[in-house]
Amino acid sequence: MNRLTVIGRIVREIELREVGDGKIVMNNAVAIPRNFKTNKGPDADFVDIVAWGKRAEVIEEYCDKGDLVGLDGRLQSRTYVDNNQQTVYVVEMIVESVHFLQQRGSPRKDNQQNNRQGQKNIQTANGPQQIEPNR
Repeated sequence: MNRLTVIGRIVREIELREVGDGKIVMNNAVAIPRNFKTNKGPDADFVDIVAWGKRAEVIEEYCDKGDLVGLDGRLQSRTYVDNNQQTVYVVEMIVESVHFLQQRGSPRKDNQQNNRQGQKNIQTANGPQQIEPNR
């Protein structure tokens, strides 16, 4: 079984990239606090995350650097050769569902622009939102 569930804070500003056949991808990391402190204070683990397609777009629309999120997904390992001809090994979390743990009234995008385009804004009055994977 390959399942991973984490709660942490988004490390960097969210950026989407288009790859291959027009697929959308988001690469980032989450900081997951540890249950103990070091001499320097609280410590955290950093987990690289990858989200694809609509899920990546929703994360980009509703999350900012530092936001608290819950993520469900799976671990994936891969290798590639960098510019120095060195093999790089990567272990990352492939995000399959997102739980927004900080309540927001509307997307961080310009609501007026979205409304002019006929798009609906997701507003939560009853707590966290959840985006489940398309099956």
